[in-house]
Amino acid sequence: MKATLKYFSLLSVTTLLLAGCGGGGGSSPAAPQPGALEAGGSGIAVDQVIDGTGATVTANFSTALDINDNLDVIGVAEVTAGSPFSAALWTVDAAGAAAVAPMALVPLVDNGFTAAFAIDENGTPVGQADDGTRLVAVRWPNGSGAPIELPQLAAAGNYAAYAVSADGTLIAGAAVDATGITRAVVWRADGNGDFVAAPLALPVNIFANGAALSPFNAANGIARVGAAEILVVGEAEAGNGTLHAALWRSVDGGGIYAPIDLGASHIAYAVNSARQVVGENEDTLAPVSWSVSDQGVAAAPVALAAAGSAVAINDNGRIAGWSGTPDLATVWNGTTPATLFTTVSQANGLNNDVQPLVVGRNGSAGFIKRAN
Repeated sequence: MKATLKYFSLLSVTTLLLAGCGGGGGSSPAAPQPGALEAGGSGIAVDQVIDGTGATVTANFSTALDINDNLDVIGVAEVTAGSPFSAALWTVDAAGAAAVAPMALVPLVDNGFTAAFAIDENGTPVGQADDGTRLVAVRWPNGSGAPIELPQLAAAGNYAAYAVSADGTLIAGAAVDATGITRAVVWRADGNGDFVAAPLALPVNIFANGAALSPFNAANGIARVGAAEILVVGEAEAGNGTLHAALWRSVDGGGIYAPIDLGASHIAYAVNSARQVVGENEDTLAPVSWSVSDQGVAAAPVALAAAGSAVAINDNGRIAGWSGTPDLATVWNGTTPATLFTTVSQANGLNNDVQPLVVGRNGSAGFIKRAN
């Protein structure tokens, strides 16, 4: 995901007055405003975090990256200017009121870098943490306690967990293999819900160029489709250096994955249980979507805007990202866009509501807002 720092500007909501009836020239009372997290509401900033002393403070910078259907929000925050980025977890008032409570996600080492990239429906975030020597993939079970490091692919190199299935049993990300190549990987939980086995490195043979294999690939999104089908999306650099959007499909519950090329000069960021994929055209820097058949055949990418990126999709087919120049946080219903702010902003995630709650960043502060 893009991480350019933007300036924060919060929209205000103008009170609408209804014109009065009759000849007296009076006006009726002001129409009631929707709540901040109701459709048509202003949304709220997500910028309160827990610092190293346990105090609640306003972060110098924050961005929200994902939200589940239980209204748990995760992301990253820079507590004070120049401090290491910290994984952040917020819970939103279940009634949809404008109330967000921060919770601390513990680092592996004191004052070490952490980032939470995704959260499952059980409230477990996944992401990345500094272990003192390198960056490793981690999960915070139920959002509490110290992070648990995910098993290694090789003894060296950096790891990251970028996505998790809704049920929390599959985690997708990147790991360095024994040859030093960054690989797209999937971790799978055992029958007890624990991750004890090394991740599966996904095949990239179709991205070879003669004897030159893919020198870099990563998994950015994952979804279950029914009982046995699993879809993983991401990116793979071909042997000739061209970046391709990649789809890996398993129809046996994750035993074997078949790679599918979604197109050169593209990146795939997310996939849903309806076999819809979203991402970006790297040549035009435009948001795109793909549809995949039940036979694993992908249609050509469809452009959603002339500029921007599509980074998340829910199971109802609503898409989150940004469009325009400069970036404006955008939600697409099919191919119909709706911008969330008139200020520089990005939408990074959304839940499965029919009118989803969307999270992202408006300027230098995270936000949560209901899509119309």
